[in-house]
Amino acid sequence: MKILHTADLHLGKKLNKASRLDEQTVLVKELSKLADVEDIDVILIAGDIFDASVPPSEAERVFYRGMLTLAERGRAVIALAGNHDDERRMCAAKPLADLQGIVLAGELDYSALGGETLSDPAPPPSLFALSDAADYLQKQRIKIFGRYGGVTIVKGDEKCDIALVPYPSESRLARWYEQDYAAEYHVRVKQTLEKACEFFEPDSYKILCTHLFLTKSEASDALGGLVALPLSVLPHSPDYVALGHVHKHLRICKAPLAEYSGSPLQYAYDESRNKSVNIIDTVKRTVTQTVLTSGKKLFEADASSADECIAKLDERSDEYVRIRYGGEPLGKDDVLRIRSHPAFNDLVVTATVGKDDAVERRAHLSDGEIFDMYYKYRRNSAPSAELKSAFVELMGVLENEADQT
Repeated sequence: MKILHTADLHLGKKLNKASRLDEQTVLVKELSKLADVEDIDVILIAGDIFDASVPPSEAERVFYRGMLTLAERGRAVIALAGNHDDERRMCAAKPLADLQGIVLAGELDYSALGGETLSDPAPPPSLFALSDAADYLQKQRIKIFGRYGGVTIVKGDEKCDIALVPYPSESRLARWYEQDYAAEYHVRVKQTLEKACEFFEPDSYKILCTHLFLTKSEASDALGGLVALPLSVLPHSPDYVALGHVHKHLRICKAPLAEYSGSPLQYAYDESRNKSVNIIDTVKRTVTQTVLTSGKKLFEADASSADECIAKLDERSDEYVRIRYGGEPLGKDDVLRIRSHPAFNDLVVTATVGKDDAVERRAHLSDGEIFDMYYKYRRNSAPSAELKSAFVELMGVLENEADQT
């Protein structure tokens, strides 16, 4: 059995004012084509399907159509709720999704799944109708059985148990089962992950899919509403832990093998430019990366005149470009000319104050870059990747909450 692991689609997310929905639509097609080429049986999306808890209708349209596209050829598709997702809204179409072999995972109990799925499609009226027969056989090859804690995928004599734990916010934990609130948060998360994996069977390939921010530190550090959890919260029973939340590919742990697939598109100027998905082969017990080509790249360019700005933009005419401008003040016509360029996305202006002091206007810097500057100013060192990621994630949550008020 082959499983494609991705995460952090962030449907509806904008880069400044630029919509990414067209790129996200193309991305879904690339994933579907890749699934055909690699003969993928299961597509696993480990959280943050949307960028906001109340996404725009256009983003929901891309999601629903995209899930149907990915489920073609009888593939099973699992979409897990992350911290950006409202699990109730995301799972509103669950009864219809179940009929298509699509699991919308926003809870802990999936035991009701399996009564009405594509595991028992209606046979074609005649096996001489070759296209119908082919479709019938494709849909027969994958069966999905719900469990408390996740699902079991069966293909022939192969079996894969997948525990599904959405981002474990306090409100979700309270709904899933009776909590011991005397225990610390990281202890309760650990108990929840272990509880979800209890249905694992010895003869199956075992996967835990969840959306967490993990750190190699044993401390459980809070940053606003987000908590960096120690690796010790992970149970040892899974063969593979499919993680979402961090936007770059990262192998965070070897025992159990736990990896962030990273986001499939570049969403910030300080993110890695190479985006990929993980492909798990349950027979060979291998995990490999496949690089994606969809989506525009993000580039920063330095310029000191209006003409140089335009030249830099021309060099990257099909990408998103942020200009770091350090020349003389630009006139209104020059600003309009720069901003009207199809590659233009952002402008960071630097101005000289005195001979040696450079002051940078920060209005157009990313949250990660601002945090870098602040941390270096206060501590004369760079922040850890975990701390910076937590800050950026927190700012995203706060911005989403502000947009909805």
